Amino acid sequence: MNCLTEDHNLEMLVAYAAGTLDLETAQALEQHLAGCAACRSAAAGQIAVWKALDAWEAPAVSPDFDRRLYRRIEQGVRLSWWGRLTRPFRAMPLSQALPLTASAGLLLMAGLILRHPGPIAPHRDIVRAKQVERTLDDLDLLRQFGTPDSTESVHRHAM
Repeated sequence: MNCLTEDHNLEMLVAYAAGTLDLETAQALEQHLAGCAACRSAAAGQIAVWKALDAWEAPAVSPDFDRRLYRRIEQGVRLSWWGRLTRPFRAMPLSQALPLTASAGLLLMAGLILRHPGPIAPHRDIVRAKQVERTLDDLDLLRQFGTPDSTESVHRHAM
Protein backbone atom coordinates (compact mmCIF):
# COMPACT_ATOMS: atom_id res chain seq x y z
CA MET A 1 0.00 0.00 0.00
CA ASN A 2 1.27 3.46 -0.89
CA CYS A 3 1.71 5.97 1.93
CA LEU A 4 -1.55 7.88 2.26
CA THR A 5 0.01 11.04 3.71
CA GLU A 6 2.48 11.30 0.82
CA ASP A 7 -0.29 10.78 -1.74
CA HIS A 8 -2.50 13.32 0.07
CA ASN A 9 -5.21 10.66 0.18
CA LEU A 10 -6.40 11.12 3.74
CA GLU A 11 -9.98 10.08 3.02
CA MET A 12 -9.07 6.46 3.70
CA LEU A 13 -7.66 7.42 7.12
CA VAL A 14 -10.86 9.31 7.96
CA ALA A 15 -12.98 6.33 6.87
CA TYR A 16 -10.75 4.03 8.99
CA ALA A 17 -11.19 6.26 12.06
CA ALA A 18 -14.96 6.41 11.48
CA GLY A 19 -15.10 2.64 11.15
CA THR A 20 -16.65 2.62 7.69
CA LEU A 21 -13.94 0.67 5.82
CA ASP A 22 -14.57 -2.91 4.77
CA LEU A 23 -12.61 -5.59 6.68
CA GLU A 24 -10.08 -6.34 3.92
CA THR A 25 -9.18 -2.68 3.33
CA ALA A 26 -8.99 -2.01 7.07
CA GLN A 27 -6.55 -4.93 7.56
CA ALA A 28 -4.35 -3.69 4.70
CA LEU A 29 -4.36 -0.20 6.20
CA GLU A 30 -3.45 -1.55 9.67
CA GLN A 31 -0.45 -3.35 8.13
CA HIS A 32 0.63 -0.06 6.52
CA LEU A 33 0.11 1.84 9.81
CA ALA A 34 2.44 -0.60 11.58
CA GLY A 35 5.34 0.52 9.39
CA CYS A 36 4.48 4.20 8.62
CA ALA A 37 4.79 6.74 11.47
CA ALA A 38 3.22 9.62 9.46
CA CYS A 39 0.05 7.67 8.64
CA ARG A 40 -0.09 6.25 12.19
CA SER A 41 0.02 9.79 13.61
CA ALA A 42 -2.67 11.04 11.20
CA ALA A 43 -4.88 8.03 12.00
CA ALA A 44 -4.42 8.58 15.75
CA GLY A 45 -5.51 12.20 15.34
CA GLN A 46 -8.60 11.19 13.39
CA ILE A 47 -9.50 8.52 15.95
CA ALA A 48 -9.21 11.12 18.72
CA VAL A 49 -11.55 13.46 16.82
CA TRP A 50 -14.13 10.70 16.29
CA LYS A 51 -13.97 9.71 19.98
CA ALA A 52 -14.48 13.33 21.02
CA LEU A 53 -17.47 13.63 18.68
CA ASP A 54 -18.95 10.42 20.05
CA ALA A 55 -18.56 11.69 23.63
CA TRP A 56 -20.08 15.10 22.91
CA GLU A 57 -23.71 15.58 23.86
CA ALA A 58 -25.71 18.34 22.28
CA PRO A 59 -27.43 20.67 24.74
CA ALA A 60 -31.14 20.17 25.13
CA VAL A 61 -33.38 22.38 23.04
CA SER A 62 -35.79 24.54 25.02
CA PRO A 63 -39.48 23.59 24.76
CA ASP A 64 -40.44 26.91 23.12
CA PHE A 65 -37.55 26.88 20.63
CA ASP A 66 -39.76 26.22 17.59
CA ARG A 67 -42.23 28.95 18.55
CA ARG A 68 -39.45 31.53 19.05
CA LEU A 69 -37.74 30.49 15.82
CA TYR A 70 -40.89 30.80 13.72
CA ARG A 71 -41.72 34.15 15.32
CA ARG A 72 -38.27 35.51 14.43
CA ILE A 73 -38.57 34.21 10.87
CA GLU A 74 -42.00 35.85 10.54
CA GLN A 75 -40.68 39.16 11.87
CA GLY A 76 -37.80 39.04 9.41
CA VAL A 77 -40.16 38.46 6.49
CA ARG A 78 -42.45 41.33 7.50
CA LEU A 79 -39.64 43.89 7.77
CA SER A 80 -39.32 46.41 4.98
CA TRP A 81 -36.01 46.84 3.20
CA TRP A 82 -35.28 49.84 5.42
CA GLY A 83 -36.00 47.80 8.54
CA ARG A 84 -33.65 45.04 7.43
CA LEU A 85 -30.97 47.60 6.59
CA THR A 86 -31.16 49.39 9.96
CA ARG A 87 -31.63 46.29 12.14
CA PRO A 88 -27.92 46.00 13.12
CA PHE A 89 -27.88 49.63 14.30
CA ARG A 90 -30.99 49.49 16.51
CA ALA A 91 -29.17 48.15 19.55
CA MET A 92 -26.28 50.58 19.06
CA PRO A 93 -25.97 53.09 21.91
CA LEU A 94 -25.98 56.80 21.17
CA SER A 95 -22.31 57.08 22.13
CA GLN A 96 -21.47 54.85 19.14
CA ALA A 97 -24.16 56.02 16.74
CA LEU A 98 -23.33 59.73 16.95
CA PRO A 99 -19.69 59.44 15.78
CA LEU A 100 -20.76 57.01 13.07
CA THR A 101 -23.40 59.44 11.80
CA ALA A 102 -20.99 62.39 11.96
CA SER A 103 -18.38 60.44 10.00
CA ALA A 104 -20.92 59.52 7.34
CA GLY A 105 -21.96 63.19 7.06
CA LEU A 106 -18.37 64.33 6.70
CA LEU A 107 -17.73 61.76 3.99
CA LEU A 108 -20.83 62.94 2.13
CA MET A 109 -19.75 66.58 2.34
CA ALA A 110 -16.21 65.72 1.20
CA GLY A 111 -17.66 63.89 -1.78
CA LEU A 112 -19.81 66.87 -2.73
CA ILE A 113 -16.91 69.30 -2.37
CA LEU A 114 -14.59 67.13 -4.45
CA ARG A 115 -17.24 66.75 -7.11
CA HIS A 116 -17.64 70.57 -7.46
CA PRO A 117 -14.26 71.97 -6.35
CA GLY A 118 -14.65 75.61 -7.45
CA PRO A 119 -17.38 78.20 -7.15
CA ILE A 120 -20.10 77.76 -9.69
CA ALA A 121 -20.71 80.87 -11.83
CA PRO A 122 -24.30 82.10 -11.87
CA HIS A 123 -26.20 81.44 -15.07
CA ARG A 124 -26.77 85.14 -15.78
CA ASP A 125 -23.03 85.91 -16.00
CA ILE A 126 -22.38 83.42 -18.77
CA VAL A 127 -22.23 85.22 -22.12
CA ARG A 128 -22.96 83.16 -25.15
CA ALA A 129 -21.46 84.02 -28.52
CA LYS A 130 -24.67 83.42 -30.49
CA GLN A 131 -26.64 85.64 -28.15
CA VAL A 132 -24.15 88.49 -28.67
CA GLU A 133 -24.24 87.95 -32.44
CA ARG A 134 -28.05 88.16 -32.53
CA THR A 135 -28.05 91.31 -30.43
CA LEU A 136 -25.56 93.03 -32.76
CA ASP A 137 -27.67 92.02 -35.78
CA ASP A 138 -30.76 93.54 -34.12
CA LEU A 139 -28.89 96.78 -33.45
CA ASP A 140 -27.79 96.99 -37.09
CA LEU A 141 -31.38 96.48 -38.20
CA LEU A 142 -32.57 99.30 -35.92
CA ARG A 143 -29.86 101.66 -37.23
CA GLN A 144 -31.04 101.08 -40.79
CA PHE A 145 -34.48 102.39 -39.86
CA GLY A 146 -32.97 105.31 -37.93
CA THR A 147 -34.91 108.46 -37.03
CA PRO A 148 -36.84 110.20 -39.82
CA ASP A 149 -35.27 113.30 -41.41
CA SER A 150 -36.74 116.62 -40.33
CA THR A 151 -37.70 117.47 -43.90
CA GLU A 152 -39.74 114.34 -44.31
CA SER A 153 -41.60 114.94 -41.09
CA VAL A 154 -42.48 118.48 -42.13
CA HIS A 155 -43.93 117.32 -45.46
CA ARG A 156 -45.92 114.64 -43.76
CA HIS A 157 -47.62 117.10 -41.41
CA ALA A 158 -48.44 119.44 -44.24
CA MET A 159 -50.55 117.03 -46.05
